[in-house]
Amino acid sequence: MSINAKLKKLEDNAMAKGEYAVAAAVAHLLQDIACVDKQINLVGAMHEVGYLQNSFSPYWKEFRADESAWIERCLTRLVTADHDYWALASLLGCNGPTTVSIAIGQGFKSAATRLYERFDKPKVHVNTLYLTANGKVLHPVLEIGYDTTEMKNVDVGRARALSLENAQWQPGDCLGEGALSLSMQAKLPHGAWRSVWTAFETWDA
Repeated sequence: MSINAKLKKLEDNAMAKGEYAVAAAVAHLLQDIACVDKQINLVGAMHEVGYLQNSFSPYWKEFRADESAWIERCLTRLVTADHDYWALASLLGCNGPTTVSIAIGQGFKSAATRLYERFDKPKVHVNTLYLTANGKVLHPVLEIGYDTTEMKNVDVGRARALSLENAQWQPGDCLGEGALSLSMQAKLPHGAWRSVWTAFETWDA
């Protein structure tokens, strides 16, 4: 089945299920199949309404022939956009260390790393990145969490700012506790969250 046929079938199914954001993203992509931004919008919209990885895989394969270029475009959109959930979710499934490396190449700095456990799955390595610091406030903030076995992104986040409790924080210090403002998080196999304010705690690993 051609990619156009797959997309038309997806559009019809999305309309039937009331997934209008997905249907609209497909319709826009069909007008310009080579547009990376429209490809990102479709993948992000599919994740937001709960599609699982087996549904994403054909589109990941089709759209991510140059995964580095895909990651770079997603990150470029996330630098200035507080609400671009589709660009964030489109980082899922990409190579984690490559994502971190490209972000650093775009000017982000690593503030901390940590590991967390998952039930019956490999640990997740999370790198907390920020673009600029103004005293104890880091902004914007990216969190790239990848599976330590497959090295694929499974947990990604973006916030407008991270305000630390430690008013004396300097780059290189432990982040400790704080609060994220206007944050978004996307996970595999599913999970989409947005929050105006959420508590933050990390540790160096």
